[in-house]
Amino acid sequence: MDKILEVLRLAWENLVDLSIFFFIALAIAAMVDLLYLDVVARRSFRKHGLLGVLFTTCLGAFSPFCSFTVIPLIRKLLRGGVPLSAVMSFWIASPAMDPPIFALTAKEIGLPLATARLLGALVLAIGAGVIILLVEKRGGFKDVLRPEKKPAVDERERAAAPAEVAVATSGGSGTTVLTEAPATTGGTAPEDDDDDGAPWWPQAKASLKSKRNWRITGRNFLRDTVSLGKWLVFACVFEGVIRVYVPNGIITSILGGDKGWLAIPLAAVISIPLYLNGVGAIPIVGGLLAKGMAQGAAVTFLLAGSVTTIPAMVAVRSVVNNKVFALYIAFGMLGSILLGFLAQLLL
Repeated sequence: MDKILEVLRLAWENLVDLSIFFFIALAIAAMVDLLYLDVVARRSFRKHGLLGVLFTTCLGAFSPFCSFTVIPLIRKLLRGGVPLSAVMSFWIASPAMDPPIFALTAKEIGLPLATARLLGALVLAIGAGVIILLVEKRGGFKDVLRPEKKPAVDERERAAAPAEVAVATSGGSGTTVLTEAPATTGGTAPEDDDDDGAPWWPQAKASLKSKRNWRITGRNFLRDTVSLGKWLVFACVFEGVIRVYVPNGIITSILGGDKGWLAIPLAAVISIPLYLNGVGAIPIVGGLLAKGMAQGAAVTFLLAGSVTTIPAMVAVRSVVNNKVFALYIAFGMLGSILLGFLAQLLL
């Protein structure tokens, strides 16, 4: 009974900590919805694919969001037609590194490993984005979202693809109105020539004045809170179970210094069920290093764990289809192993 209460206590503390960023992400997603910022992102990233990957990688690496709390924003961007290459870069970089994690890593296990973790996160995110970008240029990844039992429909006073909206001025009065257009139900916005779309600001300005759009945005906010919040609760409870029922000695025995180079792929595998979070993993790695764990294995554990930990995978799986989910895991596992071997050679 005491262990169950400890699990619930840890789950509650983690839920409180994550909820702050979760609701910030929900609020940002709501503003993206209301102000049609997905239009701006889609047009920009389709025109500047590689720059988009670099930008979102840096944004993710220096933002305080983890892979789960950013889910509402990620889903909104993917539904709005923002390329998967840019979104995936942000998604991988975000849990792998942020300024507080870098500072704590440098303090606890040294600046070289902290720098290796930072550079590894950037390389992992950029590499994933570039690979996906090359596939996108060949016509791939047009439908990336997980099929829903009830497809999401954009009910605002515009089409799901903002470029299809007609922005008209009524009879010399200067009043801007939005014409109705059929909403789509697919996972991503339909292909269109965004250069020929309606200007963004008139749509956003009209939307801000629309009471109907405010009501719809509020309803979507509540819907996302419920649909994604249940997975957040599950992730927090699962992490509590791991922390209470899985002793650190198991990790030590598997990743000890006697494993040599084999410790690097083992670190990637063991990080899936046993990695906690960006901060919680630091003292674990510090203890392992003190017992002789290879530095390359430490880098792999920190990178692979942040991307492929069970809560992170639950978050990803709740949004994207099987193919994208498999790619996410492959990037996290294989990429972190290769970076671990590289770190072992250089450090």
